[in-house]
Amino acid sequence: MATDLTSAQEPATTTGAQRTRLLLARYGVLLALVGTFVAFSLLRPHAFFTAVTLKGILRDCAPLLIVALGVTVVLVMNEFDLSVGGLISLCATLVIVLLSTQYEHLNFVLAIVLTLIVGTGLGFANGLLIAYVRLPSFIITIAMSTVFVGAGLQLVGSQSVFQGISPSYVKIASGSFLGFSNQVFVGLVVLLVVQVLLRHTEPGRYMYAIGGNPEAARLSGLRVRLLKAAGFGAVGLAAAIAGVLLTSQAGASNPNTGTGLLLPAYAAAYLGSSMFRRGIFTPLGTALGALYLQVVGTGLTILNLSGPLVQIIQGGILAVAVLISRLVRNQED
Repeated sequence: MATDLTSAQEPATTTGAQRTRLLLARYGVLLALVGTFVAFSLLRPHAFFTAVTLKGILRDCAPLLIVALGVTVVLVMNEFDLSVGGLISLCATLVIVLLSTQYEHLNFVLAIVLTLIVGTGLGFANGLLIAYVRLPSFIITIAMSTVFVGAGLQLVGSQSVFQGISPSYVKIASGSFLGFSNQVFVGLVVLLVVQVLLRHTEPGRYMYAIGGNPEAARLSGLRVRLLKAAGFGAVGLAAAIAGVLLTSQAGASNPNTGTGLLLPAYAAAYLGSSMFRRGIFTPLGTALGALYLQVVGTGLTILNLSGPLVQIIQGGILAVAVLISRLVRNQED
């Protein structure tokens, strides 16, 4: 039945070469993921292709996945949030300040809840400025990123905080269930929630409609401004969750925690947008993009390449993958 449906959607004159290009266009990133995984497995079979490494990839991918999924929510509305890196840093600092014996020494659950509320609120505040005051998201979120980083530095006097951290808090990220890190399950839960929100609820469909034509969406009676503000709130919540996971794993806070996730998060989302449906941001596509980037990063590290060289190779692979995907899609059109 699936074969008949696919055939019905393709022109009768489609050739074998055209079908091949169509498959490459839709699944190029997935093929790149499999190919990269196989390559690293062959180059370092005793270091890369092991259960420990594979579980480590999934664990380390979780914060990136969560941030990328948050970013995806605003991207579907054709908006950008470049403050997410700074907000991660602020939330990471805040949660440690709240629970550390050096500062507030709150119960770790209360500290996490307060941090999630603050992160969501700050993201929503970004959305209010963008949706209701009509400030450009690109500019205002860059400015707010600087504000968030500065606020985090001010909270701890530009110092790392590592004393008086509850062991129960550390176990959130360092603990495991069914042989996998707790972070993996947190990432899966966030993926499921965002997938249901964007693909199976009315607000999610409205967000896609806003991204397609915001004026037509407004004339159709959709609450465009409120949905945009809520989308930025979702980014804030994702940033807070990532900040909690990163500090839980490290058992400490650093004012610069999370700033390096901004570009990889957008790279994952854009890689995912080249899959399945042309130019459409989807949670599952973003998840595969994040996993691909993590596989590349882990594999290059195992090859003992230096940090700057890893960044160069990661950027080059990303650019080539997107370029090939776009070229194939242009041939498809």
